[in-house]
Amino acid sequence: MSSPPPSSPNDAIFRAILGVMLLTVIGGVALVLLGDYVWHNEAMKNVGTGAVLLGGFIYFFFRVLGKREAKRRQDSQSSQHDNDGEPGD
Repeated sequence: MSSPPPSSPNDAIFRAILGVMLLTVIGGVALVLLGDYVWHNEAMKNVGTGAVLLGGFIYFFFRVLGKREAKRRQDSQSSQHDNDGEPGD
């Protein structure tokens, strides 16, 4: 039995993860700004900074993972197309 193919970078799960991480970064920036300028709360600034750093790291991790998977799929499709033109034995 073969295992199912991995998700494509264009699948909804990859886009959903990227969207959630982008919202996390935006929320973290909001916490930093509100904590500093509105509420003058050091703890909120720290939580916001952590959210920005963690969300940004995970966002870029999934971007790299998606690009790598897309390149791998493109290479495998092009190699399949190259093999289709050859006559069989």
